[in-house]
Amino acid sequence: MKKAAYYTLGIIAISFLWTGSAYISVAYRLMESYTALDIDIYHVFIGYLLQISGMVLFALAVRRKPDINIAKRYFVIILIAEAAVITATMLSKWDVLSFGLSFVMNLLHGMVAGFYLTLLSSHVPQQYRGRVFGFGYAFGSIGSWLLSLPLGRKFLNMDGIVIVYLVLIGATLIITSRISHEDVLPIESSSTDNFNTKSLINIFIVLVLLSLVKNLGFYFPASDISDVINLEFSRAFYAIGLIAAGFINDINRRYGAICCVAALSFAFISFALINKPGYSVLLWIIGYVFFGFFSVYRVVVFSDISSKKASFLPLAAFGLMAGRTGDSFGTLGGVLLSESIMPLVLVASILFVIVILMFFSLYNKLYNSTMTESERKQQQYETFENKYTLSRRESEVFRLIVQGLSNLEISGALYVSESTVKYHVGNILKKTGCSNRTTLTMRFREN
Repeated sequence: MKKAAYYTLGIIAISFLWTGSAYISVAYRLMESYTALDIDIYHVFIGYLLQISGMVLFALAVRRKPDINIAKRYFVIILIAEAAVITATMLSKWDVLSFGLSFVMNLLHGMVAGFYLTLLSSHVPQQYRGRVFGFGYAFGSIGSWLLSLPLGRKFLNMDGIVIVYLVLIGATLIITSRISHEDVLPIESSSTDNFNTKSLINIFIVLVLLSLVKNLGFYFPASDISDVINLEFSRAFYAIGLIAAGFINDINRRYGAICCVAALSFAFISFALINKPGYSVLLWIIGYVFFGFFSVYRVVVFSDISSKKASFLPLAAFGLMAGRTGDSFGTLGGVLLSESIMPLVLVASILFVIVILMFFSLYNKLYNSTMTESERKQQQYETFENKYTLSRRESEVFRLIVQGLSNLEISGALYVSESTVKYHVGNILKKTGCSNRTTLTMRFREN
């Protein structure tokens, strides 16, 4: 990966660590004065809607001025506001003020996500996006658990945690300063014909429905947090699904899509175990593992789309936006139907059938009519080799040349002598009419 990809990974990891942990801290803070139902409706349902609003605001800012340096300035202002709001929310002795500030915090959390997802699309090559996002969120999830351990697992609910959040926000600012306009990737050469307004809306709707069905089946009331569950420990298992999904999506987006849909089956397993004594902890843990597949896939879908055309960049956060929309209304559905298991199962089943039909229609458009990055590269190699009638061995040498290997390195890779490599290199240059390896590489990349 390039340096900018590592910076992006660091920004995602640290940002998700403090935004996710602050979200939990505020939930614990509010639980001292409000009921579990209040938390589910206001902190989760309305909180997610406010995060969506924050992502929309950042997308509009990117659309108005699509310059990473300007986006960085917006981000600095957002981080300063986050520091002030989180501090006030956690330290305020007035419950009403903390409650109101939690809404502002969620709005800002959405804007933070908008920034790092824009970086994911503009600074990270497609073949690494799943891992960069998955590893970043995994780090944040495990970090939240580790932060909860001091002082008898009560640190996240103590005033002192604010200092940690301020340090982490400062670290986010430092890493962000390393990102520059020169690190922006060139627009990918693949066609955007499949991504008209209608298809983009359909993709968004499918991702909303995926998250909606998932949340109806994965709905666990906030009362579980205090009664049977350590939320941070369960989130640590989220990292397992995130890492696995990151690898799978980078190997092949098709596999990531299939795993995402297959993970919906757990929603119906959870229905069967609702109100079964002793199963709450198991459901939370396994639920978070499966949740990782939704989180990664819905992000990389729009991240890939937004990198294909300059005007698409504001769409970078739309995958997470769709997920949060489904999560929000899924939580509301869980609140309204949790006491009526049959209507809950019926609604989830109907939505499941709809999402499957829509998903596989879009699957063909997204994946069967387009090639993966590795497939495009393979086709580029074969086209060039056929054009200049390179032999099998010449093709092997040629591919290593354009990857930047020296004659000595190529001889080691192919288990032939260096003189043999020189012989093939000479033939390749002669056939292609190139004077040296640099010219050959440039011609291949322009082909």
